[in-house]
Amino acid sequence: MNLWKAIVFGLAVLGGCGKIEPEPTSGPTAPPQPAVWKIADADTTVYLFGTVHVLPPDLSWRSPTIDKAFDESKAIYFETDTEGDQIAFREMLNRLGFYSPSERLSDQLALNDLKLLTSALAKLDMPLVAIEPMRPWYAGVVISDVIVRKAGYDVNSGVESVMRSAGRSAGKQIRFLETVEQQMSSFATLPEDIQIRFLIGGLGEIDLAPQKLDDLVKAWTLGDVDSLHRLLIDEDLGNIPELYDSLLTHRNANWAAQIDSLMDSETGTFLVAVGAAHLIGKDSVLEMLKTVGDSPQRLGLP
Repeated sequence: MNLWKAIVFGLAVLGGCGKIEPEPTSGPTAPPQPAVWKIADADTTVYLFGTVHVLPPDLSWRSPTIDKAFDESKAIYFETDTEGDQIAFREMLNRLGFYSPSERLSDQLALNDLKLLTSALAKLDMPLVAIEPMRPWYAGVVISDVIVRKAGYDVNSGVESVMRSAGRSAGKQIRFLETVEQQMSSFATLPEDIQIRFLIGGLGEIDLAPQKLDDLVKAWTLGDVDSLHRLLIDEDLGNIPELYDSLLTHRNANWAAQIDSLMDSETGTFLVAVGAAHLIGKDSVLEMLKTVGDSPQRLGLP
């Protein structure tokens, strides 16, 4: 798998004024229409919007459907609080993402894997010593961050960063579906060999990362869910079942239960904005909502 895809489309923390209308300087020529769904009963409406956590600063992605969902919602749910207590964040990261002082990442890797990692780091101008203290999952996250930044992507331009700022300015409630520790643990609790597969996966294709990311974001911007499924699930996350279950299936089940409970316990309109990978495929939040009697409807289609 290509490790950077998991960060761009799957995990928000590892990777933030009304309507927002950036002036586009590049991107697809068709009007943007990222996929949005809705579930509703007599007194509660929930919009579900699949996001991208980091984006090119000049990409225009807002649509009338997204603006309507944003404007109508009294509260916006994100995956987790990426702007929370930074001291607590660092403590969790030290506990979950780093080895003990006597251990090194390179000692855990087979010779061929170490050679591949060293070659990839050289392309990224990163010294091996910089990630030696890190457990494989966190080393993969750090490398992914460098890859997406070198490709011209910026977390400050990601949907969550833009929409959270807009929500605060508009006086909307900001809510979260999981804690930072729960999100980190989706990687940190994986067996070491699976973490290494995540770390090594895609390192041989670093030179292709900008084009692959652009292809994914183009599909997302145009609401091409089938292409996203092929690129994210069929050709990537689905190749490591343990990672797929931890990153998507288990978290999706938790979120679907919370959304269903929201439908029963509160009235009004809400917006749920989570990584696009969580809203595609047979184990998506949408499919899990169907099993409890909710009926997500895709919006904005001809």
